[in-house]
Order: sequence, then structure tokens, then C-alpha cells
Amino acid sequence: MQTAAFPLPFSNAPYSRAMFDQDWVFVSGTIGMDYPNQRLAPTAAEQTRLMVANISEYLAACGARLEQIVNYTLIISAHEHLPAVLDALAEVLPCKPTGTAMIAGIALPDAYVEMQVIARKTIEVQA
Repeated sequence: MQTAAFPLPFSNAPYSRAMFDQDWVFVSGTIGMDYPNQRLAPTAAEQTRLMVANISEYLAACGARLEQIVNYTLIISAHEHLPAVLDALAEVLPCKPTGTAMIAGIALPDAYVEMQVIARKTIEVQA
């Protein structure tokens, strides 16, 4: 497995942003943050869109695309954000992988949504 180096929200974070091999990509929990500037998007919907854009960037660095996601885990900080997160996710995620969603706390207090994904690079993507 190789790792892809990207900024993390905590300087001492004991994990990698992404790991990959010939077939698989594992992207760790990603939030709707402009990581280089350490700024969260202001709303749950905007955080969701930025989160997926970040994940897309990480997948691309590992040779994969959003369409190749086969599984995700989605964490939403409060039930009140669920409709906005799901609506935004439906807009920007071009596939329907298996997934799990839960309402739970997120390490950054103002983060409303977090997602980790598993992608398989050998899946044929429809153009």
C-alpha cells in the first residue's frame, strides 16, 4: 500500500489521508474544510459539497474517481443537518455505493458532516 499525503485537520493526526494499491483506495474521514486554510464551509450543504470535492481530489491522486466508490461511511453531527446533507450528496455523488449513515459527534465542533470512502479502481466507469 502507498499513502497519499494531503493536509489533515490536526497537525499530530495519527492517520493518512488516503492509502491505495493497484485496485483499492481507502480515503479516511474527510470533512467540508478548505484544508490548506483550515476553514470549514458555513452550511451543512456547502460542507457536503466541499467534502465530496476533497474526496474527489484524494481519489484522483490515487488513480481513482468518484464513480468508483463502492462503500462509504457518512457521519452527520445532528439530525437537523440530515436533509441538507443528503440533498447535497445526491447532487454531487455520481454513483450509489453501499453506505452507512449515522448521527454522531465529529472531532471539529463546527463540522456538520464527515465521510470516509472505499473505491475500487478496476471498476469500469460509464462515460
